[in-house]
Amino acid sequence: MLRGHGFDVQQADSAGTALKLAAECRPELVLLDVHLPDENGFAVCRRLREAYPDVPVVMTSATYTDDASRVSAMYAGAAEFLPEPINAAALAKIVKRYL
Repeated sequence: MLRGHGFDVQQADSAGTALKLAAECRPELVLLDVHLPDENGFAVCRRLREAYPDVPVVMTSATYTDDASRVSAMYAGAAEFLPEPINAAALAKIVKRYL
């Protein structure tokens, strides 16, 4: 979705890969799913915010879509929490806001 709106995107399929990639390329923004195969996305968000306090994290989830999950994302340091499915134009607008 984001590539189609002209953004340069790096993709990771796990928390470990995402954290390694963040250390290597220092992202301007992180789009992070809550449900990851190797670690809870809320915990990953906290780790990213500790390491890169100025990098906004936008969390998403198709599984955790209730208000409690939104609150958990905010406590973890997320700038936004988006339940899936996500509209491509709305996502691009949110990303542009933080960049």
